[in-house]
Amino acid sequence: MRVAARGFDLHCHVDLLPDPVAYIAECDRKRIVTLAVTTTPRAWPQNRRWTERSSFVVPAIGLHPELVGQRHSEVGLLEQFMAESPFVGEVGLDGSLSYRDTLPIQKDVFSHVLVSAERIGARVLSIHSRRAGREVLSALIRHTTPARVLPILHWFSDSTAVAAEAAEFGCYFSINRRMLDSSIGRAVIRSAPAHRILTESDAPFLRAGRGSSEPGDVIGTIVGLAELRGVSVEEMRGTIAFNVERVFAFAGISSPCFNSASLHDANG
Repeated sequence: MRVAARGFDLHCHVDLLPDPVAYIAECDRKRIVTLAVTTTPRAWPQNRRWTERSSFVVPAIGLHPELVGQRHSEVGLLEQFMAESPFVGEVGLDGSLSYRDTLPIQKDVFSHVLVSAERIGARVLSIHSRRAGREVLSALIRHTTPARVLPILHWFSDSTAVAAEAAEFGCYFSINRRMLDSSIGRAVIRSAPAHRILTESDAPFLRAGRGSSEPGDVIGTIVGLAELRGVSVEEMRGTIAFNVERVFAFAGISSPCFNSASLHDANG
């Protein structure tokens, strides 16, 4: 029997939340499919143990570009653990003022990640691209092929022109609530092909109005997406469910929690 998922969170820092075990249990209870990204490969073993009994939460192995300046020596460990996980994240580049001085070494580490992902194959990457969208896309084109690597651009904030090129290459976009409130975010949401749209919380870094993140927050994001794109909530929810199924299928994962046809009970 397939159990309907109620929401989809393709970028969540579960290990950085106050009580990861309780949060994972709540994801299972509320039926929120969640990708638990990490910021350092040293967090991978614990993240994997926390999620191993969950039906809705899957772990990812990552090395955040903000940390690469101090932790670039861990790229070997990241590549080692990538053999154990079809999901990789959070990885990428950050060209903002605070991290621009480490951009050369970020690019080197990101290239290593992409080459490894392409070599192993069937790898889904959740990618950080703040102030570096063009550089991220160039690296993807240079080092990967859509047949072996599926990129998800997390909280994308570059131009719609770069977004269009990324979508044509095969990139997906994980959308959070903050993007609904920014002009750049709304432009990306309106222009992105429907078959490339996913949802995320980026918890705990993006909190709802009550000041804390909850697994059900992504359900409200679906409502906002539907309004912005001028479709029904049911259609938007079905589109995202189908997209998530395709992403997981690329990674070779077939889960009983995906049942697009019965997602009408998502607010149930």
